Amino acid sequence: MRQLQITPPSAPDSEIRLWIYWYFASTGRAPSPVEVAREFVLTPDQAERALTRLQREADALVLIPGSPYIWMAEPFSAVPTSFLVRSREMQWWGNCVWDAFGILALLGVDGEISTACPNSGQALRVTVIGNGLAETAGIVHFAVPARDWWRDIGFT
Repeated sequence: MRQLQITPPSAPDSEIRLWIYWYFASTGRAPSPVEVAREFVLTPDQAERALTRLQREADALVLIPGSPYIWMAEPFSAVPTSFLVRSREMQWWGNCVWDAFGILALLGVDGEISTACPNSGQALRVTVIGNGLAETAGIVHFAVPARDWWRDIGFT
């Protein structure tokens, strides 16, 4: 599936983290712990422990509470959200509008973000072309200051 070779039986967490981002970017979804284990020739338990370390020690990702499954690897969301990001035939979910922009910037691609006004429910589409907005009308509002985002990242 990929060209980077990892030496078994264990891979450094940073390599697992990088592969998780590659997987999200390539497939539009998060890998399961079993897929992580298979890719890095780990037992499922070793993969789950690596994912837990990446959450706890590196703030590299967020697991679904009470499980070893990935919920977020910023800026990607493993679950559908109100921020659908599309570029050509690929699509991803952003955790917020900021993350939706971040996906397009991280991947260096043009694309469209589909969401809705939280007040009126009116559909909103934002197009990014050449690292810039196609139109500049609109306002982005962040209800929680950036310094507080990781206090409760699921809420933010």
